[in-house]
Amino acid sequence: MKRWLPLLALLFTAACGGPQSPSVALCGPGNRLRVGLVGALEGRTQGGAAVLPDSDQFRLKELLTVASRCEVQLEPVASPEQARRRLSTGDWDLAFLPPGLTAYALEQGGGYGLVRQLGRRSNSKSQLLVREASGLRTRADLRGKRLGLLPRGSLTGFYLPLFNLHGLRFSEVQYALSYADLREMLNDGRVDVIAWDGALPHGSPGLRMLYEDSHLIPLGALALSQPLLQSDHQPFLSQLDQNVSQLPPSLGYASGVIPEPYSLKELRGIVAAVEGWSLPRAGAPYTVYGAKKVASPAKEESR
Repeated sequence: MKRWLPLLALLFTAACGGPQSPSVALCGPGNRLRVGLVGALEGRTQGGAAVLPDSDQFRLKELLTVASRCEVQLEPVASPEQARRRLSTGDWDLAFLPPGLTAYALEQGGGYGLVRQLGRRSNSKSQLLVREASGLRTRADLRGKRLGLLPRGSLTGFYLPLFNLHGLRFSEVQYALSYADLREMLNDGRVDVIAWDGALPHGSPGLRMLYEDSHLIPLGALALSQPLLQSDHQPFLSQLDQNVSQLPPSLGYASGVIPEPYSLKELRGIVAAVEGWSLPRAGAPYTVYGAKKVASPAKEESR
C-alpha cells in the first residue's frame, strides 16, 4: 500500500484543485491524450513481452491523466515498426521513444519535438554477430547470406546494420522482436548473421562479433506532437518532473533534462538515408542499396 500513497496524494490534490494541479489541459483530438509507449529497452524483452508490467502501466496512465487533465489512451507497443507507423501518421500526441525512433520522429517534417531525455547511459553499440565456426570474417563475406534484424525503427537493430551493409546482397532477411530471439535464430542456423546491441552480453561461446559500428548511441526521448508543443505544455512537464519517482524506473525519465538535437544530427541523417532505400521484406532476397548520403566515420572495409 505504501508505494501507492504518493500517487494517491497526487490524485487527491488534483481533484481538490490544489497547487499541484495544472491550470490548463494538454489534450489531443477529442480531448484525449494519445500516448505511445516504446521506452528505452527496445529489443531487450524476450519474444515481444509487455513493454511495462500492468502495475507500472496503471501508475503511468494515472500520472499522465493528472498532469494533462485529459483522458489518456496509453498504447504500449513491443515492435518499433508499429511505433514508426504511428509516428509517421501522427497518431500519437506524446510518445516515450528509444534512440532510433527519436531520430525518426525528428524527421517527420517538424511534427514532433523532444522535451525530456529517457534512458540510461550504457556501452550500446550496433554490432554484427556470426557463429564462431562460420568462417565469416568481413562484411564482404556476408554476400548471399541470411540476415536477422529487429523491425524497422530500431537504431542498433535495423538502421545502423543496414547502413554498414550497404552494397551487399542477402539471400533473405528475417526479423525478430528481441535480440534474444535473434540470437536463437543464429544459434539454430536459421540465419548466418544478426544485428546486436553491444551493451548486451550475447551469452554464447559459439558466437563472435564480426563488426562493430563506431557511432555513439544517444539516449531516447519523450516527444510531443507539434500541436502540444505550441500549447502551454510546461505545467504538464512540471507535474512529471515533480513526480518523477512515480514514473517507471525503466523509462529513465530525466527530470528537467531537454535532449540535445545536435547529438542526433548524424544519426538522423543515417535514418533518413536508410528510410529512402527500398527496404527488406521478411523471407525475401534483398540488396542493401540506395543513395548513401551520409558518410560513416567508421573505417570502411574492402567489399
